[in-house]
Amino acid sequence: MYNTQENIVSLATIPGKAALNVIRCSGKESLALYASLFCKKKHPLPNMVSLHSAYYNKQTIDQCMVVYFKGPKSYTGEDMLEISTHGGTIIAKKLIEIIEKNKFRQALPGEFTYRSFINGKIDLLQAESIQSAIDSGNSLDALYSINNIKGSLSKKIVLLTKKIKHTLTHMEHELDFNEGEIDFRSQDKYIKDLKSSVSLISDTLRFSYLANENKSSACVALVGKTNAGKSSLFNALLGYERSIVTSKQGTTRDTVEAEIVVNQLSVQIIDTAGIRKTKEAIEKKGISRTYDAIKKADIIVFVDENSPQESYKSFEGLIKNKKTIFIKSKCDLKKHAKEAGSISLSSKTGEGLESLFKKMNKELDIYLKNFVDNNLFLINVRQKKILQETSLILEKTIKTYKETEDLSIVASKLREAFNKLKDLQGYNNKDEIINNIFKGFCVGK
Repeated sequence: MYNTQENIVSLATIPGKAALNVIRCSGKESLALYASLFCKKKHPLPNMVSLHSAYYNKQTIDQCMVVYFKGPKSYTGEDMLEISTHGGTIIAKKLIEIIEKNKFRQALPGEFTYRSFINGKIDLLQAESIQSAIDSGNSLDALYSINNIKGSLSKKIVLLTKKIKHTLTHMEHELDFNEGEIDFRSQDKYIKDLKSSVSLISDTLRFSYLANENKSSACVALVGKTNAGKSSLFNALLGYERSIVTSKQGTTRDTVEAEIVVNQLSVQIIDTAGIRKTKEAIEKKGISRTYDAIKKADIIVFVDENSPQESYKSFEGLIKNKKTIFIKSKCDLKKHAKEAGSISLSSKTGEGLESLFKKMNKELDIYLKNFVDNNLFLINVRQKKILQETSLILEKTIKTYKETEDLSIVASKLREAFNKLKDLQGYNNKDEIINNIFKGFCVGK
């Protein structure tokens, strides 16, 4: 797919009007290009920003900020130039046309990162994390993608690979040498080592979340009896009418979902059907989905127009170990007495909304801290699948060893698990898989 012997160039910023455009160049001709573009300026200092006028046929094209990166200490592992020009399409297009005349070609999607991978600057896990960072839809996805780019997930997989290789090496030594030539390990010791590797995979999966599943987004469910004001509050939180609101009980027959941003965190708000005894099949289905929403929610906003904390008592068994914010709704109505520990709120006038957002901010800060403290990795479907397959192989290996005590079969299975992890890191160089990963990148990355 890629010819890594050729010099490549690409616009690294989105085409169009902007303050700056960035052009990236990589390849062995980068220094020669520097001399050609900037009228044989003396050898540039690596990693230093300098201001130069770019020329072609003695005509000034633009004043540019230029950085030279000397390989292998560069993103691609090759000599590189990054040229910042004034924004707009004309100047950038003209410069790229000139660069192409200097033995460079247009880069393909993901080619810069592919060269970084091929030249050993990053592994495949880090490469995928670069794309995840670009695609991240919220601050947590971005945070964990950056952590993975820095190698947090890679270090975990390297540790796991070393553990399995260490165990495999001992097994192969035992198979290659006669008794008395080396110290043989007991079956219990091998099983302990294998279980330790399974545990490490389990921890890695447990302390991670799957990209595109929005597990990094907090979920807030609006819960309460029928006609408590949940749908009105839902619309007020969104700032527009999404849920149907009437005075008739049981109007909301299904959960309604929408996203808002609170404190830079994507928050999924769920308007639920009011809980009451009913014989209507459709309403019963809606109430069942309310139960599902409660299970899913990280925070419950419990709504009642009379006494939310008193009303909550009948739901307490259903809402276990959930942080709950109490809302006394419809406070614009007459004879509305305040309740300690509850926020008095009117969806109609907006009274109390600010207090609710402050309370949600506080609880989401706690949620975010817990998430940051306990979740380290953002993974994709490919990574999750390979880790699960590796774990399954190891579990079957343990079972086989217990049943047969045949070390040769166990060693063969362990070699399979080891190769799975090498696939995960991209070291087995399966071209079709690797090419599919990189062709999904944007041009210039």
